[in-house]
Amino acid sequence: MLAVLHDNGVDAKFVDEQVEEHPFERIQEQLKGMQKPYIFGFSVLTAAFKSAIELSSRLKQAYPGSIIIFGGLHPTSMPDEVLSYPHIDYVFRGESESPLLEFYRNTRDNKDISHIPNLSYRKNGKVVHNPMNTKPEETPVFPYHLFDPTKYDLGFILSSRGCPYNCIFCSNRLSTGKKYRYKESEAILAKLERLYSKYGRKYVLFLDDNFLVDRKRVYELIAGIKKRGLHEKMTFNFQARGDNVDYQLLKDLYEAGFRSIFFGLETASEKLMRLIQKGETVEQCKRAVKMAKHIGFHVSATFIYGLPGETFQDRMRSVALSQELDLDMVRFNNATPYPGTELFNMAKQEHRLRIIGLYENFNSVSTFVENPFNPIPMSYIPKGSTEAEIRRDILYSYFSFYLNFGRLKKIFFNPDKGVGWFNAGESPLAFLKKIPPLAFLAFMMLVKLVQLFFYVVIKPETRISLNHFFALARYFFYKPEPYTPSQTETVTAGRT
Repeated sequence: MLAVLHDNGVDAKFVDEQVEEHPFERIQEQLKGMQKPYIFGFSVLTAAFKSAIELSSRLKQAYPGSIIIFGGLHPTSMPDEVLSYPHIDYVFRGESESPLLEFYRNTRDNKDISHIPNLSYRKNGKVVHNPMNTKPEETPVFPYHLFDPTKYDLGFILSSRGCPYNCIFCSNRLSTGKKYRYKESEAILAKLERLYSKYGRKYVLFLDDNFLVDRKRVYELIAGIKKRGLHEKMTFNFQARGDNVDYQLLKDLYEAGFRSIFFGLETASEKLMRLIQKGETVEQCKRAVKMAKHIGFHVSATFIYGLPGETFQDRMRSVALSQELDLDMVRFNNATPYPGTELFNMAKQEHRLRIIGLYENFNSVSTFVENPFNPIPMSYIPKGSTEAEIRRDILYSYFSFYLNFGRLKKIFFNPDKGVGWFNAGESPLAFLKKIPPLAFLAFMMLVKLVQLFFYVVIKPETRISLNHFFALARYFFYKPEPYTPSQTETVTAGRT
């Protein structure tokens, strides 16, 4: 959004609530010299809905004639809810770079805005939803020059938008739809060169929802990276599905400097895979991980606990699978029914949807980040499970996986092999700056480990037993069976 406005001569400014300690005061500074009426646009995720409401309300009180716009995933899925707040004037649904630019120009020229696509607004006491723009937006070039490299890790690039799959828990396609498109390879290659030469980035994360949807364009990137010699001075990380990879493609990517791959494994249950409409099988995912590990990739993954119909045994199979596949990094998330997803509708129909305040408990990593003395209530608990049970199963999974010196060493001392969740820094000084928050995190995790031990041994209130911990001991010296690609896999794959 910011890129499109700047590309069209609009002097838009931004304030990042995750970086600024005092965002309201920072906005006041940015307003100096700007034309009235002020237009404040908020890009809103569900987890940030409360802070967006509070800050926008404060701005409306301070600047009564201002225009407040909400956009992003949450407003796209819940526009009526957003417009129930009288201080919010407009909502833009879906991808709205072009509509917002038209809105800005028409507003400044005192022209009608009621025809603009994707726009929702109030008229005569009723909410009006204009039709959606049927033409998907092009992927704009990210405005790296507007961001302070001392505050932001600029080692990322978005080369495509959209995902053609139907996962019931994914909210990303609310904005992008299922239409997949990507930027021309030459533009991506030029951006990679700039990230290296101007910003000194050696490790670049491709933020695409699914990097490998179009094989032809992937091979164009591979060829361009090699031609420019970028594979000799940079490494790249990306996200993919197990059913989109084959041995030859992974081998070609590795030779072009791609070193880390992230898979959403989600579960070890084929039944649950079908239920969440992942469109791939556990076996396909396992095979993809084994191929990637065999070639030399650093492999990360996520599992989701608390899916509909899930059992304790399913969760234990997932943690065992994470060990069996010898993954390098893992997240164990709690299922979160974000508005607009099929999971949200399912949770609502089951009367098991729990919304606290302004969606303050919609956090898929809450078990990992929450205060152990003040846990965040989960937004969804499937039948047959309890919140306490899922929370302890998640903690057990984390401890059983990460209480391993070899894995921790890789995380902290190999910054070129992460996937964006954690970067130890590219220098000893950068790492030293992260020691205080890491120490605090370590203390919180120690408290959670003691709590888990208490409920397993002292006051058993979980199906986890000491036998589960003993069973994991075999993985301390576990070496997975070497993967041997078949003859057909080692033949160069069709590049179409």
